[in-house]
Amino acid sequence: MSGWPAGLLPQLQFPYVYQHDGLSHSWLIERVIEGWIFDNDRSGFPFGSSFLDYPGSDSGSDVVLKILGSLTGHYYSALNLYFLFGFPLTFFCAYFALRAFGLTAGPAASAALLFDFLPFHFLRIEHLYYTWYFVVPLYFYIALRIFNVRRVARLGRQTAGRLFLAFVAMMAIGSFGIYYAAFGILLIAVSALAATLKTNRFSHWWASTFVIAGVVFGVLLNVLPNVAYTKANGINEEVAIRNSGDSELYGLKLMQLILPRQDHRIPQFAKIRDRYDQSSPLTNENSWATLGVVGSIGLVISAVALLASLSGRRVNRHLALLTVFISILFLLGTIGGLGALFSFVVSSSIRAWNRISVFIGFAALAVFFLSIQLGFSRARPALQRPAPKNAVLTILVLAGLFDQTIAPAREAIERTQNAFNMDRDFVQRMEAMLPPRSAIYQLPYMPFPESPTLVRLESYDLTTGFLQSRALRWSYGGMRGRPGDLFYRALSKESLKTQINVARRLGFAGVTVDRRGFADNGIEAIEGLTALCGAPAITRADGEIVFFAIRNPQVVDFHGANAYEIMRRAGYIADDLGPRYPATLSEGIDFARNGWPAFLRDESGLAFREPWGRWSDANVDSSVKLGFFEDLPQRFTLALTIVPFGPNAGKDLAVSIGEERYYLKMTPAASEVKIAVDLKGRRADSIELSPPLPTSPRELGLSSDLRKLGVGLIRLRIEE
Repeated sequence: MSGWPAGLLPQLQFPYVYQHDGLSHSWLIERVIEGWIFDNDRSGFPFGSSFLDYPGSDSGSDVVLKILGSLTGHYYSALNLYFLFGFPLTFFCAYFALRAFGLTAGPAASAALLFDFLPFHFLRIEHLYYTWYFVVPLYFYIALRIFNVRRVARLGRQTAGRLFLAFVAMMAIGSFGIYYAAFGILLIAVSALAATLKTNRFSHWWASTFVIAGVVFGVLLNVLPNVAYTKANGINEEVAIRNSGDSELYGLKLMQLILPRQDHRIPQFAKIRDRYDQSSPLTNENSWATLGVVGSIGLVISAVALLASLSGRRVNRHLALLTVFISILFLLGTIGGLGALFSFVVSSSIRAWNRISVFIGFAALAVFFLSIQLGFSRARPALQRPAPKNAVLTILVLAGLFDQTIAPAREAIERTQNAFNMDRDFVQRMEAMLPPRSAIYQLPYMPFPESPTLVRLESYDLTTGFLQSRALRWSYGGMRGRPGDLFYRALSKESLKTQINVARRLGFAGVTVDRRGFADNGIEAIEGLTALCGAPAITRADGEIVFFAIRNPQVVDFHGANAYEIMRRAGYIADDLGPRYPATLSEGIDFARNGWPAFLRDESGLAFREPWGRWSDANVDSSVKLGFFEDLPQRFTLALTIVPFGPNAGKDLAVSIGEERYYLKMTPAASEVKIAVDLKGRRADSIELSPPLPTSPRELGLSSDLRKLGVGLIRLRIEE
């Protein structure tokens, strides 16, 4: 970010952020503007780009961005305005909550302003949705109300109406980030527990359960489309895979809360922070958790208040409650703390516990300014007058803002603008020479999302073409692990000639080569494409991206076509089983051959390929299942070349085709056996082979092989 105040000037000509995860969020915003976040046909062309494998609870932000984008017409204007509007929204919500905690107008405004300008607000701009942390003070306000509950009101018409509105409000704030919802729920639960221990009444739990249910219901409504998609299409094992160990990696450390922010205005402070980050382990996004000097002092005051309370000293009740909140929030967020326990026992979906720092920041600033207010009340009468109090608060706020923000980074602004304009010029030149809705094949292949850097090409760099043009379609952006991504993953390993021929059949009018993604700086790819397509038509100003026109692309219409139909029309089929070779049912499956025939949809229950074929392996699946893209003929002869393993010799192999079941006697030696199949008018698109006695070579004392082998498959043919 460019710093304060220069970074907050409302310019709408280019985005505040144009790199790293900022490009990912820009891509999401453009999708929201064009339709909605879940799907877009300009990314991952021609398969489309579903985002339903990536659950989130951000529909509140998406709606706001949709409105801003519709009003301004550009994703970057919506991004900038969204970021800017977060400041007044966060300030007013924080001020409102702080007044509820007993702060008077001056201290509340001071704390709210510093909370608004936490380093978190600027450093998180690449994770744009987190900059709208206005819900944090609202969760604190709710927690305070739960703590102060005296009794549960009787249910009447007016009460029911208020409860309904409250429930809807909870659903709404649950739609501004799943992390904030999770942390807010934990905060509310802590408040209810603290109140119950204090009063011995369970009314707090009734109230907290109602509130938590509203937040949870809001989150569930947000992820319902994701759940439905996963149920229909299966779990994507490549996307958003989290493990409990991540909570240790992405937790926070006390030092990160109290050290100065990165790029501090005072060079000596900046060096201290850099030295710590470079020398300390487990440093990542948690380095953005700094509270600033005022918040850090508030953290120290809360520790003193905790010790005073434990020693029997009387502590202001709001101060005591905030101290409890800070203690539990820190235990949740710290490496190896309660957050790690939650990840191991409950769910590893919440892994970046360092993001709880913004909750700690609110409580720490509240503690600091509440202590200042209490100090004023005990000071001499002369110091209790408005003038000296306002002077002290002004000095504290100015010092805090100086500490929490950086000097305007005009060079960063200029770099962002230059990069944006350079991409815009490059893409506009492509638009000028291509018909509308033309498609661009992008090299190198890079999976989406969350890919590691490829040589010099960083994750999401390939989104820039999509962001700069609504007239062109792009191969990049299909969800990794799904058919379109698997297709391009396999295609990228073929020769350039094959790739261009397939791209031409898919209707691609051009291909871009991003040199940053090649170890040889793209020299071999550019030379090969020059031989195939002619000289480069356009080169980006810095020479990093080169565009080639593809001659005579086919005119295609894939409307309503599924992934398999698209691949078949391209003459190239590849999925989770890898590239497919062309074959007919009568040519069948050669189990000794690398890869699978194009007519096979899926397989399970088979071991790895060997020079003669493949064994069935009951450790993988109890039977061998072969699924076909199309229904099998009503009458055919199934020809199987098989060899039984060990005790299966002389036994029957069960063969299931639809509702029909057949048995084959397996001779000890490899042989071809045939079955006359009649489906009797019923559909069938799979064949299942069930050997009777799967046994491992180890069990027979033959070797240490643990595979449970039943039957060896050499060839399968379907003769009509």
